[in-house]
Amino acid sequence: MSLESFIGLDGGEPMSAASLEKLRERMKAASAQIKQIKKEEKKAKKKEHDLLKILLKFVKSSHKTDLTLLISRAIEINVPANFIITVILLGNKEIQEEVGKMLMLNTATSDEKALTFFGEDETLPLKIKIELDNWIKDMLAQSEEYPQKMIKTGYKTDFIELEKEYEFDEQKYEEKKSVQPALIKLVAFVVSDFLAQHSLPEPSAKTKEFAAFILKGILSKTEENLDQRNLLE
Repeated sequence: MSLESFIGLDGGEPMSAASLEKLRERMKAASAQIKQIKKEEKKAKKKEHDLLKILLKFVKSSHKTDLTLLISRAIEINVPANFIITVILLGNKEIQEEVGKMLMLNTATSDEKALTFFGEDETLPLKIKIELDNWIKDMLAQSEEYPQKMIKTGYKTDFIELEKEYEFDEQKYEEKKSVQPALIKLVAFVVSDFLAQHSLPEPSAKTKEFAAFILKGILSKTEENLDQRNLLE
């Protein structure tokens, strides 16, 4: 079958040589783009698989039973491995060394002016504010690595029955999204553990509130950036 026949022009006006050449070039470029996308997808899957292996190794070897249980729950709901690892990097040096250069993390800074989230907070030492600030930035960056998957697994969706005006009206539902409780518990535990390591204990209710606030912000920003990216494509 000729190219002209393939695109349905054999029965109509013949395509000029210049137009045909342009079409061939476009098809060649599209083919190369598809190959590149498949290559990147394969590379991303390998990275995710390698990170998951590191994560499972940590779960088996860690003595922090509560933490490993919370990690297991996050894995069960299919939260991306790179995001889970970034969460537990705070205060867990053993996995920091294991991950190495696999994750592109923020370079630590000692400049208080570079702080995004804790610049005006006077209740925490500067060193702690810097670590927490960089950690949140890293979580946001890693959430962007697999945005669709992060949004899908980071939220819990419920359908709430709406009140009927009349008894025989069709039942309608309102979709309500909230941050996955398993993720909130994981982040809250990591923050509590980190602060306790520095003799700065906080009530669990306060760390849960902080975790929910941070995660909601990360997921909202990830959704916003994904929408903008889709508009540009």
